[in-house]
Formats: sequence, structure tokens, C-alpha cells
Amino acid sequence: MKHYDAKQIAGFAIPSAIGIMLFMVPIQVNGSWTIAVKVIADVVGTAFADFLPLLCVVIVTVSAVLGVASLSKPSFITSYPIINETFAATPIWATIRVVGAVFIWLTFMRIGADDEGSVLYMITCADAGGFVLNSLLTVLVIIFLLAGLLLPLLLDFGLLEFIGALLTRVMRPLFKIPGRAAVDCITSWIGDGTLGVMLTANQYENGYYSAREASVVSTTFSAVSITFSIVVLAQVGLMDYFGL
Repeated sequence: MKHYDAKQIAGFAIPSAIGIMLFMVPIQVNGSWTIAVKVIADVVGTAFADFLPLLCVVIVTVSAVLGVASLSKPSFITSYPIINETFAATPIWATIRVVGAVFIWLTFMRIGADDEGSVLYMITCADAGGFVLNSLLTVLVIIFLLAGLLLPLLLDFGLLEFIGALLTRVMRPLFKIPGRAAVDCITSWIGDGTLGVMLTANQYENGYYSAREASVVSTTFSAVSITFSIVVLAQVGLMDYFGL
């Protein structure tokens, strides 16, 4: 049996414990359950609230422009793997990105948002495009940024391998997915489904999941989290039945 010194154990245990506390341990804030990363995202989102919608517009616009540009495979995209992986698109996806960019600019400029008789009202009103831009995208941008910085605490210090070795005999027979997916599933279910999808995509792209396994995790475990269930139950006045 291989023995590890205190430095090696600390290099595994400390980052992994921080990652678990940030992404997997539910905490109660102002009477509602959430996770630490979401709390940090809310603080950052509040601090930059006035700037975030414009940032979302810029991101979607750049994605659309470079997506269309990638169709001709220019060297300034294909020569850089990160840029190519991020912005390269098929004709269908390039078209979708352009449509999205048009919609987000219409919403940002509030064109037709106050005129219920306008054709654009259903796209740009506060309950449609306005909600997506100002309430959904702004939150997701911050969560993705934080997750990109902090997910390595779960991914790169041995936690997935450790849990995978322990739970392979459980996850494989029950769900036909690797044992390492236990961390992914718990993060999705207890924490936040969006973060779970990001973690699943990372594991798939690095060859740890097959396409089928990634699909199973994303469409079952990541579809609805406990925190999202609480939001829905609170909205419809059924929190008394949460335990059941």
C-alpha cells in the first residue's frame, strides 16, 4: 500500500474540503437555503448590477460575430485552441447566435417593451426578454465566472478520484455511470443544477464520461436541484410539504 506524507494529504484534503463547502454544503441565508458560491455570486451581482446587463450584451454580440467569422475558418480563430473551442460554430449555431444577439440588443434598447400592441413586445417586455437579460443572464454570467475559478477545487485535487473509488460499486449498478459522478450528482442535486452541468461538461470533454453517461447525469441529476425545488415550492405556497 502506498503511503502519503502530511504535505500530500493536506494538498488533497484542504482544497477538496474548501470545494465541498463552496459547492456542496447547503447553508441558510435570510431564511432560504442556498450554497456558498451562490451567495458570493449574489454579492458580486449586487455590486456590479448596473454593469452586468451591458456585459451580457457584449458577450452575446462577440459570440455571434466570432461565430459567423468562424465559418470561414480564419487563422485568428483556428490558430488558438481556446478561441476556436469557444467560438467555432456550425451554420445553424451561428444563425442562432445572430438571432440571439438581435434579440438581446432589442431588449437592451427596450424597443417595443412598453407598447403592448407592438410586434416586439413579446420579445422585449419585462416578463420575456427583460427577465432573461436582467434577471437570468446576469446571474449566470457571475456563476459561470466563479465556477470557472473555483471548480478546480473539486476537479483537480483528487476528490473525484477518491469518491469514485469508494462509490463505483454504487453508481455503476444503480445508474450505469462512473463512481466519480457521485460528486457531480451531489453538486447538482444539493447545490445548483447549472454548476452540475458545467462540471459534467468538463468531465465529458476530458474523457471521463462517455456521451451517454454525460447525458444521464445532465438530464436526470442536474435537471432540478433541491434549492430550485425550494424556490418553486415557496412560489406556490407548498413549503410545508417540502419534507414529504
